[in-house]
Amino acid sequence: MHHDTHADDHQHGPDCCGHDHGHSHEHGHAHGERGARLVFWLTIVTMAIEILAGWAYGSMALLADGWHMASHAGAMAVAWFAYVFARRHADNPDFVFGSGKVNALAGFGSSIGLGLVAILMGVESCLRLVSPVPIEFTQATVVAVLGLLVNVASAWFLRDEDHSHSHDHNLKAAYLHVIADALTSVLAIVALLGGRYYGYVWLDPVMGLAGALVVGRWAYGLLKETGKTLLDHTVERSLLAELRGRVEGQGVSVRSMNVWSVGPRRMAMQLVIEDESPRPPEHYKSLLTGIEGLERITVEVHPCPCPMESNA
Repeated sequence: MHHDTHADDHQHGPDCCGHDHGHSHEHGHAHGERGARLVFWLTIVTMAIEILAGWAYGSMALLADGWHMASHAGAMAVAWFAYVFARRHADNPDFVFGSGKVNALAGFGSSIGLGLVAILMGVESCLRLVSPVPIEFTQATVVAVLGLLVNVASAWFLRDEDHSHSHDHNLKAAYLHVIADALTSVLAIVALLGGRYYGYVWLDPVMGLAGALVVGRWAYGLLKETGKTLLDHTVERSLLAELRGRVEGQGVSVRSMNVWSVGPRRMAMQLVIEDESPRPPEHYKSLLTGIEGLERITVEVHPCPCPMESNA
């Protein structure tokens, strides 16, 4: 006996508990797309001002903050593009598992560019530690404060509206990037004030090195995370154990189980089961309800013991 089926990729309307997820899902994505678009343009303008001012006023800390903002501008661009692409191709049958991996693909490319930026920032900061350049602290500090204010405004645009972050992990990631950027702006301001009032000119390139490490670490994390998604890396072992525990029972055993990510918080699953009393695939799928993001399920059922194996 052999069964094979696919779970529906999109489910709208009230669930078994009477909750209507369709409207809240669309509202959350509209909020996320709007926030990502506004923050992207704010970040682009401020980034350009900080980088130009950093070169003009000789501040490596301000340059580092500007390049760090560039990394988050890339994150906002990816988030915005992902929302638009997902909305336009939500019902496109050409994408077998949906269009969620476009986020990972764009993020992978961005992470390589960010890694190169981090290396350049680190090299420039080291050169300025050896050969300091004059810094116009007042003008550079004003620009750094402007960058901090923009980050505060960006955080407000990406705020947790109606608990959006608990459902939209793309929006939550963008929000956390903005908070991290605000911290880098604070470091730049501290370095500039320390140089102006206490003569600690070395603080500026040191903060530039710190900014390079922050950008480099974020680029590495993004490269690792997106690479796993693009290469269909399996999900965490704890989730695999939970899924196996839900399915296996008296007379039922799992012959093989593959679960992998096909987009942000979206997973696909291939399940091969042996059952002494085989039942329709829908029965086994019902055992997996409530697993967040598990949208595509393929179930293959064999009698146990398998007739051909018994004959052998």
